[in-house]
Amino acid sequence: MKLFKKLFPSVSDDVADAKSDTDQLQIATSLLFIEVSKSDDDFSKNEEEKIKSLLKNNFEIPSSQLEEIFDLYNSKHSSMTSLYECTEIINKECSYDQKLKIIGYMWDIAYTDSKIDKYEDYTIRKVSELIYVKHKDFISLKNSRAT
Repeated sequence: MKLFKKLFPSVSDDVADAKSDTDQLQIATSLLFIEVSKSDDDFSKNEEEKIKSLLKNNFEIPSSQLEEIFDLYNSKHSSMTSLYECTEIINKECSYDQKLKIIGYMWDIAYTDSKIDKYEDYTIRKVSELIYVKHKDFISLKNSRAT
């Protein structure tokens, strides 16, 4: 399954041609990070830079591919109907500790502007549920990232 081709049939082959499960996981995580940052309709340059920094430091995704991921997401966001395709990959590829890291990073992105919007909270809560993160861990990560 090629995540980008499934979510966005017109995507370029450069991004969609993720050859490994690791590539697919990186793309899925990128999409979730962008989704939480845009969920409150107040997407800032600081949030974009935070996402790019997290992705570069943790996944070593080249800047050119990051730009293409953002551009594609921006142009196709309204046609996305579900986070399931992204969370399905995370469930297949990640340990519980890795899932906690992803949720923690989502909180970091949401707290970039020093406040949590109800839609950011909802998005992170939904992803947590879809990747089977325990509620107590969801709350613990939220509280630990707030400081």
